[in-house]
Amino acid sequence: MKRCNRSSWKRSEIKDSRTAGFTLIEVLVTIAMISIFSAAAMAVLIPLSRSYTATDVASSAQQVVRMAVEVMANDIRLAGLDPLDQADAGLQEANATSIRFTCDRVNVVAGDTEANGEIDNDNFENINYYYEPATESLNLRLYSGAPVQTTQQLVNNVTNLEFRYFDEAGLVTGDLDLIRSVQISMTVEEDAGTGGTVERSYTTRVLCRNLGS
Repeated sequence: MKRCNRSSWKRSEIKDSRTAGFTLIEVLVTIAMISIFSAAAMAVLIPLSRSYTATDVASSAQQVVRMAVEVMANDIRLAGLDPLDQADAGLQEANATSIRFTCDRVNVVAGDTEANGEIDNDNFENINYYYEPATESLNLRLYSGAPVQTTQQLVNNVTNLEFRYFDEAGLVTGDLDLIRSVQISMTVEEDAGTGGTVERSYTTRVLCRNLGS
């Protein structure tokens, strides 16, 4: 019977176990390589993430500024509306950061089918849009000068709001009786987190058909 040499078996086992594993140096090199690749990946992903954030914020800011300007434009288009020619409706104030105007609307909520020939302190017939520098906001004031008036902050983070006024020939004018169109320009700035800030602007021009008619 063949006898097993114990010392030979142990030396062989130890030798095999050493050659089957990883040395400390190999482990450290692997960890270093993983760290390098991870750092490289982060260097790419972080700017990409910031880009997506800035893009989302920019899109939202563009929607906000456009919607706000279009809402003002729709109201300003009605300035001077006076179907019965009795309400003396028109522009009441026109400067670079504020516009106030009146119009004689049909009060559908009250069940009216025609205008009443007066500027009422309801029904959105006395409107003032203006910029408030202290809060950097677009504001709406209804029924200015009335016993009860309403003021509402519409848009925050407004860095610029400008109204420009033009006469029938397209020339800039500040004369309330000569104004026929109004240009509205607004800029908002939003925080994009680590991507810094984004700024978006929108401009439109409104033809006031009821002025000078």
